[in-house]
Amino acid sequence: MTSFFMEYKPGKHNAMEWIIVGMIAVLLFNILQSYLGVSVWRQDSMYYVSSYDDKLATEGRWINHLFFRYLQQIPAGLAILLSYFSVIYFSFQIAFRISSNAYLALAFGMLCALTPVLPVQLEWPETLLIGFLMLLAAPFLSTIMPHFVFFPVMAVLFFGTFSAFFFLMPLLFLKNLTFRKGCEIIAIWIASFVFAYLFTNFIVWLMTGHGVQIAEWRNPSPVNSIDSLLGNIDRVSASAAGNFREATSFLREEILIALAVLGVTTAIFKKQSVVFLVGLICGLAVYVTVIPVGIYVQSRTLLALYIAFLAALLLRDYQKRRSVLIVMVVVFVLSVRMATASYETVSWYKTMTNILVSHLSSSIDYAPEEVDRVFIMVEASESAHVFHRIEKNIALKNRFSEGFSHPQYWVPALKNMGYKHFRVCADLTGWDCEQAMEVYEQRRSLQRDAGIFISARLNSQDLVIMLNPQD
Repeated sequence: MTSFFMEYKPGKHNAMEWIIVGMIAVLLFNILQSYLGVSVWRQDSMYYVSSYDDKLATEGRWINHLFFRYLQQIPAGLAILLSYFSVIYFSFQIAFRISSNAYLALAFGMLCALTPVLPVQLEWPETLLIGFLMLLAAPFLSTIMPHFVFFPVMAVLFFGTFSAFFFLMPLLFLKNLTFRKGCEIIAIWIASFVFAYLFTNFIVWLMTGHGVQIAEWRNPSPVNSIDSLLGNIDRVSASAAGNFREATSFLREEILIALAVLGVTTAIFKKQSVVFLVGLICGLAVYVTVIPVGIYVQSRTLLALYIAFLAALLLRDYQKRRSVLIVMVVVFVLSVRMATASYETVSWYKTMTNILVSHLSSSIDYAPEEVDRVFIMVEASESAHVFHRIEKNIALKNRFSEGFSHPQYWVPALKNMGYKHFRVCADLTGWDCEQAMEVYEQRRSLQRDAGIFISARLNSQDLVIMLNPQD
């Protein structure tokens, strides 16, 4: 333990390492302090729903279901800080175990936390918190459990929260990894994934009377023939190509090419190709495991892929300080690129939610206790036009998040303001929406000189919110 902390002692022999680590820490702090100023989350966040039954049925997150009421009570800021710390610590551990260099490991851990998809995933701050905490615990558990126990246990636990984190577990065993040992670990890992999938369906069946049923909005296409298998491979490959194009938007193709060359070269010359291959397999598992159901892989779910690929390309058992410094400089360059994209991602979300709260507040003349139901009456094409103009004016690029043009995404802002009961009438249709049509038809007469929204009483209890007509 003493030798571990000696790695952190500053001095003339490691000043450069501390400078790099410090600069990356500043980048990370800048993102966190901005994110902690956000107060509105996604519409299906646990903070805004009364039940987790739908998510249990469509995603199988049975642990989230069991702890739903407790997760609702956890402050978003605390959940975000714990999630970031978990990513940093886990990534630190996989880097330190193979490199034995605390500076490189700390820089790598913060680099992984700067991945731009992480703040997007945390637009639901509490939803994956237990998964992040299990990621935090995984390095310790891997040291006290044999492989044939560790992998099945972690698979079952992650399937109950966020299954993609399970793909990272082999990275904890990269030190002195031989081809034979690597094959053994991957075999146990694959078998554990299958076991956890079956176990999760059994648990969901006990709770709901049926297994996991993928939500229709994901457009699943289960394999039932050779043609459907090939079709799913094409579909998943298309999502991978799309995800790669999105990655090049902030990492640039030349950086990715240089990173790939560095990864392949070091793997060959240092005779650590197994580390490289295991990292790639862990990353590609995100795509391979969805081929049987043919769903499109969303960019915001790819944190595990980024960590796995970065590990495959950067982590080696470096013996010379010069090699460590070169890699740390590469990590710093990647950190700057990722931090820029992450900060823009957080700033976009924070700005858009602030705009919603501000403009909704200024358009409503009735306090929450004076309103029973809130009808949100919107035509989709008009809303898309309005929010496109807003995003153009704020000059912040939305890389991975869902937009705010659909009226369902305005509900959390209204809930934060204290309103409780809603009827969302996208394209003027929906439950009870015909009641508000008479008010909507008078929208022009309610037009304001400025502002995104207007509102009017439907009766003595209800309120109708509409877009301010655009001239």
